Amino acid sequence: MSHSIILLSLIWIPILLASYLFKRRYLCIALLCFLAVLSHPLIDCFQTYTPILYPAYDRSIWVNIDGWILVSPEGLTPHASISVKDKPTVFEPFESIDAPLFTSEGFLISIILTAAPLFLRVRSIRKPAGGAELAGSESRRSTVGFDPVDRVRDPISTDMITIVIPTLNEEEAIGRVLDELIAEGYRNILVVDGYSTDRTVDIAKSKGVSVVYQKGVGKAGAVATAIEIVSTPYMLVMDGDYTYDPRDIKRLLEYAEGYDEVIGYRVDRVNIPLLHRLGNRIISLAFSLMLGRRIRDPCSGMYLLKTDLAKKLELTSSGFEIEVEIAGQIAALGRITEVPVRYRRRIGRGKLRAWRDGFDIIVSAAKVMWLYNPIFIISALVALLTVPGAIILLEQLTLRYLYGAWSLGWSWLGLVLFVAGLQGVAVAATSLMLKRMERRIIQALRER
Repeated sequence: MSHSIILLSLIWIPILLASYLFKRRYLCIALLCFLAVLSHPLIDCFQTYTPILYPAYDRSIWVNIDGWILVSPEGLTPHASISVKDKPTVFEPFESIDAPLFTSEGFLISIILTAAPLFLRVRSIRKPAGGAELAGSESRRSTVGFDPVDRVRDPISTDMITIVIPTLNEEEAIGRVLDELIAEGYRNILVVDGYSTDRTVDIAKSKGVSVVYQKGVGKAGAVATAIEIVSTPYMLVMDGDYTYDPRDIKRLLEYAEGYDEVIGYRVDRVNIPLLHRLGNRIISLAFSLMLGRRIRDPCSGMYLLKTDLAKKLELTSSGFEIEVEIAGQIAALGRITEVPVRYRRRIGRGKLRAWRDGFDIIVSAAKVMWLYNPIFIISALVALLTVPGAIILLEQLTLRYLYGAWSLGWSWLGLVLFVAGLQGVAVAATSLMLKRMERRIIQALRER
């Protein structure tokens, strides 16, 4: 049946490729059906015993341990035996390939296994009654194509928003940033300084804006301090290093009433260092997988928050991971979206340490996921068992084709790990579907 696995894989590759290129929304169901079809041949291909060390060691060492209890009128009589055999290992290579696509029983089993994910997928993509939006439409609006109904009919007044700027030794850029904000008509500007040793505070005070020193350490301490102080309905956090253009704030304000957080997605990626760009992609992927919601730039330094909701957040971060922690908590229980913004070359020396801060950001996302969807974290860890399982299975299949030999013990171990990992994938997908359902229920209750 191992030949059948290869033939079925070759047949299914065009289906997977077509799904990816033309109907990516169906790629998930195509993968599930592929695994379902393969499950029966995988189980059937392990049929005979093979020494574990072959071909590294050409002799077979068999250790048989038996034990039983004889029940008779005289009572219970225990028996035990142990034997060891050592003999040369001889295998004959295959001379022909017999590869049925399905056995009579396997065909029925494969149909049943394929029908289950197909039924679940059809139910999940079917439009709900009453004209409700399809699952995933919210994530589609989070990039460029926005739904006009989510926009604010009357633009929010500048008096309703406070611009929060965390700073630490930004004397080269803070003056230009504040001049641009004032030119755009923003008057509620709060600079939260992390005890700069240069002229950052003096320059900010000379522009007539409010300046306070932060509590705690790092950027997270500055944001937490601002959340305590701000009294306007909305607050917008942006870096003070000149990278973000104040003219883009209006884009975020258009969606302020419809969402709890609006993130400025940086489109000018060329101004982001290459290592940071790579790290941001990895963090974005991890964030999206763990929270079941596509966020392209969770590390963006420009984002709009509803102040009353921000005051309810349970923040534990101490550094640059504060953005991911805020986005994670809001994505778990509220509404979040993204709008494109410009990203300029920074002025002054950067403070982000790519490796350590990147690791802290991923840990922060995992921490948020553990608080709001622990089932996903556990099942995702179980899903990692598919990797060693697949490696063991491929190694055994290679031994079978090259030497005509393989090990039943290792094969079953690989199969158990692989199947357990697939179960983890299924539970993780189910937990994400339930989390999305929970968010829709919460949103429906809010709209009443």
